Amino acid sequence: MKSEVYVLYLQFEKKLDEKFLYLSRVFNQFGIALVPITIEEFKTLKISKHEYVLASVRDINSIKIYRKLLKRYLNYFLRTGKVTLFEYSSFETIHDSRFLKDKKVFQERLPVSMFQMTELIGRTLFEDITTKNKTWPGGRRSRLPNMK
Repeated sequence: MKSEVYVLYLQFEKKLDEKFLYLSRVFNQFGIALVPITIEEFKTLKISKHEYVLASVRDINSIKIYRKLLKRYLNYFLRTGKVTLFEYSSFETIHDSRFLKDKKVFQERLPVSMFQMTELIGRTLFEDITTKNKTWPGGRRSRLPNMK
């Protein structure tokens, strides 16, 4: 069975807007499914494998909700390595510098085209999928203890 590639889209409002529908169509052209998830659903979500999360913050109410979510939940998931976050925002959000160095958080300023969003996310997904298949399945090499 072929595993489907998907990205979780953080939904800050109750209704899905037209931008999500257009963005979903663009992602489908590249074989990536965009799954909308509300903040409450994300808080109760049990993440067992690595997930990709897209946050598009466009207004002041969204940034307030996003900062609370970042403080309480997302920073923990980023520290444990269970989430890769793609943040598209008109506002400044401060992340720990090691998240940016380890490529756990990708920040872009709005306005940006939908195809540029899809290109960055698709390239990152492709790199993760191809490097995951190249890891050695045998684990670490055993060594004898030093007798000094």
